Amino acid sequence: MEFQGFPRIHSIFYAVFDIIKGTVVQHQVPEGSITQLPTQGDALTRPLIEFEAISEYIIPKKQLYKRLVTICINNYKVMGCPVILNDHEKYCHFRNEFRFNLCFVFERDAETSSYEAVVRKLSRVLEGLELECDFLSQDVSSENRPVQNIIEQLFEDLNSYCECQIPINAFNTINLKLFPSYPNPSPVYNYQVPVCTVDIKKMMNYNWDITVQKVTAHINGIHHIQRIAELSNVRQEWVRQSMEHLMYYGCIIMTDIFQFSNVYAVKPEITRLLDDGSGLAQKCLRYIILPGELCMEIPPLPRIFALYCGLQYGSSVRDWIEEHHVLSLPIDVRRFISFGVIEGLIYRIHKYPILINYAKIINLNTGTLLHPDILPFLNGRHHYDEICTELKCSPQELDEQLGPQDTFDFAVSPTTADLPTETPLEPLPLRTRTYSHETQEKETNQSTLHHWRVKFIFR
Repeated sequence: MEFQGFPRIHSIFYAVFDIIKGTVVQHQVPEGSITQLPTQGDALTRPLIEFEAISEYIIPKKQLYKRLVTICINNYKVMGCPVILNDHEKYCHFRNEFRFNLCFVFERDAETSSYEAVVRKLSRVLEGLELECDFLSQDVSSENRPVQNIIEQLFEDLNSYCECQIPINAFNTINLKLFPSYPNPSPVYNYQVPVCTVDIKKMMNYNWDITVQKVTAHINGIHHIQRIAELSNVRQEWVRQSMEHLMYYGCIIMTDIFQFSNVYAVKPEITRLLDDGSGLAQKCLRYIILPGELCMEIPPLPRIFALYCGLQYGSSVRDWIEEHHVLSLPIDVRRFISFGVIEGLIYRIHKYPILINYAKIINLNTGTLLHPDILPFLNGRHHYDEICTELKCSPQELDEQLGPQDTFDFAVSPTTADLPTETPLEPLPLRTRTYSHETQEKETNQSTLHHWRVKFIFR
């Protein structure tokens, strides 16, 4: 995950509410960037924003106090966290309350999420200083202009060094540091497989969380989350949380369980493989070639491209290997598939079984009852990877329970109790296959049973 840097601060200003003038800017950096100074007259330098147009949001209604407020005007974005302090004795000349706001000005389209914590912290620090030693209310009559000095140092240090340390008095110091903000990771599930994007072992030290150290030792691109939890003897929810932390910092990505029965299809982004400028083709070859087969002839790029294009709906990895004679090439099939998924060249097609009714199910092909643990998963909301992981079975064992691939015949006794009433998904506008097979002989032998079907959705 590449960090693009912090946006530049164009201005910082400190505003208070005056009982006669209303909202006024007492201090600003650079000078004249928010409101023109009396000494400027008709200077050519114009303020960045029209302050009067947004003054009611700088010192807003009471409902917005101590909340992050962002206003966009013209080509700039103003961010602040207004504060109100009530004290009948201290602020008797200010209508019994003191209202202020320290605001930052950025470009309108800037990514300012990293500054949100800074703005909130500054509002809390200034509030604490005012409650402790009247730091803000005495600023008006002070010749040293302490607030002006603070915002000047904030402006210079945050723009130049992305951090600052400002001593206020013998007991208080403002310490700020900008940290990059990344989007929250997607939820992690037990059936997903973590794949490292960096060498975690070289990054790890004894200060790392103990749980993270235990689970990262079992990340190899093969074990899924549930298996890692078993090997590391750690609760599954803790493993998932550890993986989310690693995903947040871009150390791992999540893929699906690799099996030769998986079905994949190519995406339009496959054309990136032919772009010489991206270097993706060379990266692909370095990743997928077997380590001990470097002496063999490396497949040319058109051959690799054709292999990816050969992955299509309805054809499993096993069928694809036989059709394209992949075993004769020095290619690691698992890494070949993983690279395509990681780079977004191909995607996995999952199989979702749906039971078309609720009751005690009998498989007419085997004459045995369908295992009760499977029934809650037959509603079209759970794919094979999830079902097999939760039930600790293989896809082949699950297929045996549901019946052969070409026929899915089930019978139900009309006197049995219904299953839990979890409504199945409505048919989706996706490719679906419905398998059914009812012979006259079975209808005769099973005259007291009704026939039902299982439908599969592939997506």
